Amino acid sequence: MIRLVSWFLGVLAVAAVSAWLADHPGAVSIEFQSYEIDTSFAALALLLVLLAGLAGLSVWFVGWLRRDMPLFGSNQVIKRQSRGFKLLNQSLVALSSGDHARARILVEQAEVLLPPQPMVHLIAAEAATRAGDHTAASKRYAALEETDDARLLGLRGLLVEARRTGHDSEALRIARVAFEENRRSPWVLKTLFALEVAAGNWREAEAALDKVMREKLLAPDVVARHRGALLYAEATEQRLKGEKAAARKGLKKAISTRPDFMPAVVSLARLELADGSKAKASKIISDAWAKGPHPALAGAFKELDTAESAADWLKRVRGLIKPIAAHPQSKLILVDAMMDAGDYDAVKPVLDGLLDEAPSRAAWQYRLALAHVLKEDPDPIETALKHAVDDARWACGTCAHMPSGWSPLCPACGSFDTLVWQSKDTVITPQEAFQADSTIALLSDVSEQ
Repeated sequence: MIRLVSWFLGVLAVAAVSAWLADHPGAVSIEFQSYEIDTSFAALALLLVLLAGLAGLSVWFVGWLRRDMPLFGSNQVIKRQSRGFKLLNQSLVALSSGDHARARILVEQAEVLLPPQPMVHLIAAEAATRAGDHTAASKRYAALEETDDARLLGLRGLLVEARRTGHDSEALRIARVAFEENRRSPWVLKTLFALEVAAGNWREAEAALDKVMREKLLAPDVVARHRGALLYAEATEQRLKGEKAAARKGLKKAISTRPDFMPAVVSLARLELADGSKAKASKIISDAWAKGPHPALAGAFKELDTAESAADWLKRVRGLIKPIAAHPQSKLILVDAMMDAGDYDAVKPVLDGLLDEAPSRAAWQYRLALAHVLKEDPDPIETALKHAVDDARWACGTCAHMPSGWSPLCPACGSFDTLVWQSKDTVITPQEAFQADSTIALLSDVSEQ
């Protein structure tokens, strides 16, 4: 209503001005060089209005040409890009539904219509990967690496392809480049750490672990556990090279960082024994046994003096287990020493009590040996031995694999520092571990970022 009234008032004003000019046309004389123009003021005003209208019409026409002309108008560009984005969305839907062949065709059509887009390379790379065309996927990831917005995604794809083809050194190089690109990415830090570990670069892995700790990607106790494992692995390598001083220093640091780490304790004891420091080795084992008996400690303790008599061995064992004699592992090493000493009558009640408390495979093996010595019927013992299991063993907390001994990487799944000493009744719960990605998984079933 207001617009109608305003328009009506405007028309009245124009009509009033026109009528006034018609009654008072006035006169205008223009002289320019040899030209002279005589006209009325009304005619001159009408001419100026017409020129202004023509100028406005020209501006509109030029704008229309730029917007709507079929060949070079901006609307045509917008329509072209709209078709491209529609095809791009359709390719993403096709990829998510598992139709990677159609996704590849659609994304190639979209690429023709769109300006350079990182998403085009990303979808095309994923479609090529799922189709098994890893060469095409690598080219797309390389193209992504050249972009500003998706360089890290390109590096991630190239790293996965390098690992797929077994080029671990190239994968490590790419991981280091990715770290320089983004020093705080959880994926970069975890992958770099896993690859440094897999390459046996213990010091570099420890430096990566420091970065992981600073970003608070792991709890402090987990960081300490991993650091102890790295120090032990590096010390073991130094010991094999004959660098005993460096190995001893590394093992002590590993035990200081991770006091209950039996592989490091046993390794240090054996290193001291190899250097002729039997007393030091004995003290290391005795101190560790008092905190928690372990079969590896028992083996190392027996190695301290392989030439001693059975009676001396039994005496040493009694001294070792005195602080924690009720522990099943203490009873087991006592049974071993008593069997070696031939004290069969005394060992039988100890062994029977151990079988009631902790019927492990090792205990049943000793019982079978005792049955043969005492001329007892071995059949029921052999039957029990067939069904017996180890009282405790190393097991991977990620894949539940049970290797014969500890190693930095799980032999089955390659996870780092996931082997833990577990009793037979312990339920193994899978846990997150440092492991380099085996699939990029960027567009569907996305894992951690």
